[in-house]
Amino acid sequence: MKPLITLSLGGSVINPGNIDRKFLEDFSVAIKELVHQYKFMIVCGGGKVARQYISGLPDGLTEGERDYMGIAATWLNAQLLTYYFKGYCSPILPTTVKKLTEDLQTHDVGISGGFLTAIKTDEDAAILADLYGSPILVNVTNVDGIYDKDPKQYSDAKKYEELTYNEFYEIVSPLSLSAGSNAPFTLIAAKICERTNIRIIVVEKAVDKIKQAINGKTVGTVIQNK
Repeated sequence: MKPLITLSLGGSVINPGNIDRKFLEDFSVAIKELVHQYKFMIVCGGGKVARQYISGLPDGLTEGERDYMGIAATWLNAQLLTYYFKGYCSPILPTTVKKLTEDLQTHDVGISGGFLTAIKTDEDAAILADLYGSPILVNVTNVDGIYDKDPKQYSDAKKYEELTYNEFYEIVSPLSLSAGSNAPFTLIAAKICERTNIRIIVVEKAVDKIKQAINGKTVGTVIQNK
């Protein structure tokens, strides 16, 4: 049986303002070249699209209602991705874990958005990786790893090549659970991965780096217990 690799694809990687067709084309080609070695599960975030729609909601809604608006944006991004993987994944986007499980039994690639309110898509990806026994979770973002402070604001920001889970928890401050909040990788997702020591790799949206991460190379920032 081929190992199952989980990828969490940030919404702002898919659509940083305009849909990045070049990246989606290159990414899909790269993954298709690897399906003889692995099966893939790709969970798409909502990114800027989710935050835009959440900001447009009327006042007085619950956090759950606001979350559901964000989840709808993840489904839109995920449905877009299915067309780049036509023939490799289900043409009908799964909106439940049961349906995703069925898709993975008949396809080399499973694609989904979010599932539940109050759960970020990084956490969805971690839950699925834990459920299916995925040894690696590759988190594709707009930064090339985890830093001790924002590298866009501080030129002396230090990048971490490898971290244990405990080191990661100490470095990353508790994150907001409000709808549409953004972070390179969430603490809750890391806690879920720690249960079975899933190797988390936070990597930038560069196809060559993503392929290296899938093949177990140390790129970006690797989080795992020694």
